[in-house]
Amino acid sequence: MTKLTCLCGMVLAMLAAPVSATTLSFAAPAPAVQVGDTFTLDVLVADAPDLYAFQFDIAFDPAIVQANTVQEGDFLSAGGRATFFLPGTIDNSAGTVSFTANTLAGPGPGVSGDGLIVHLSFHALAAGQSSLSFGNVVLLDSALMEVATTHMAGAISVASVPEPASVALFGIGLAVLTAGARRRGRHTLPNPDRT
Repeated sequence: MTKLTCLCGMVLAMLAAPVSATTLSFAAPAPAVQVGDTFTLDVLVADAPDLYAFQFDIAFDPAIVQANTVQEGDFLSAGGRATFFLPGTIDNSAGTVSFTANTLAGPGPGVSGDGLIVHLSFHALAAGQSSLSFGNVVLLDSALMEVATTHMAGAISVASVPEPASVALFGIGLAVLTAGARRRGRHTLPNPDRT
């Protein structure tokens, strides 16, 4: 009876232990980008156990940003093996990058740990905030079994750029005020009380 109690206790302890899920997240530029800027958005993986392949879609606000390119990150290739990368399809009308995928080539173990899996290049179109989200996420281990994954949404903040005409008008106004102040200092009227 005591052996059964110990066995039940061990099973319950293993079930109660927290299981760390692999996480996908966005690493957006720290300061807000400005309208007209081209910038990089990275997709990161954390706590990956034996990652062999992945696939996902990304959604963004096409009124705020536009996707330019998708490039392979160095996480899977860090294991020293060849990879097969698919950048996916960019649709700036719908605000999606669909079916971005990568896999290790040939049999063998996957890569474990944290790292960069995809670089995306974007162009800022308008001021505002674009939400970022993942869809159709699939991560596989070297046995081609699905890896438990959580994915975190993100956002890109785009700031407006001051109008060049406004800056020019401010500069002209400042120059006129400075010139006026100098003129007043040079052209003083004689003081009749001074002798």
